[in-house]
Amino acid sequence: MSGPIVGKRRLRAELRRLRRERELTQDLVAAEMEWSLSKLIRIENGTVAISVSDLRSLLAYYRLHDTQLVDDLLELARAAKRRMWWDEYRATLPGPLLTYVGFEAEAVFVGTFEPMQFPELMQTRRYATATTAEQRAGDHEQRVEFRLRRQSELFERDQPSKFQALIDESVLRRLPLHDDEAVLVDQIEHAVEFAHREYTDVRIVPFNAGYHVGWDGAFTVLEFGADDGMLHKGGQLIEEPEMIAQHAEGLRRLAAKALPHEASIDLMRQVAAELKRG
Repeated sequence: MSGPIVGKRRLRAELRRLRRERELTQDLVAAEMEWSLSKLIRIENGTVAISVSDLRSLLAYYRLHDTQLVDDLLELARAAKRRMWWDEYRATLPGPLLTYVGFEAEAVFVGTFEPMQFPELMQTRRYATATTAEQRAGDHEQRVEFRLRRQSELFERDQPSKFQALIDESVLRRLPLHDDEAVLVDQIEHAVEFAHREYTDVRIVPFNAGYHVGWDGAFTVLEFGADDGMLHKGGQLIEEPEMIAQHAEGLRRLAAKALPHEASIDLMRQVAAELKRG
């Protein structure tokens, strides 16, 4: 069974499918259920959750006789109401960020390309503090704690998500704080340790890699299972299958252009040693 965020996504997709298979318009369904049209639209768009009682009535109206599917959909509706750890941050952090992290938390695979900084899921406290320094004081502290919480929730559970990080070589040379190499050295050394974890694949994309999909900026591909994924790019969650497939393939091609895993670790060690020597 899916978790609450991915489950809610599956539920709304199933409700749209059931209505369309029966060749019913939203206006007709809303009228028959004695709902406002906006209520049905918001349910099908995932803007609001549907109650279990409303869902029972809707499935009865659709004459859905598959008892296993009915039970599955009702469980998805119940799960969508569960409070999750990121809900603690709703008063202080942006909704789109929390929505993304909800999907991230349920992904079985997280693959990311970063051209400017180490991925947030790999950052040390000092590096995260430096890279959120432009935020307001309260937001700054919350974002740092939130990044660290994301890491522990994703990687310290019984079955950690598989994580692939493709990092532009320039990141190894970019100081997060002016004239302070210690923060960067600490981060690189942490990345070396992180790269040895069995669920990770960390690779450096060298300067001579040529043009690739990452020239358009950072992006992350989330996979939830067979043929089920999502793209996060430019601060937006993208569900279009073609865009997801394009970037998933782009990630695979970029991984082939990147230094192999062990060579990437060697390069990170080399750069850290050079920075220490000054």
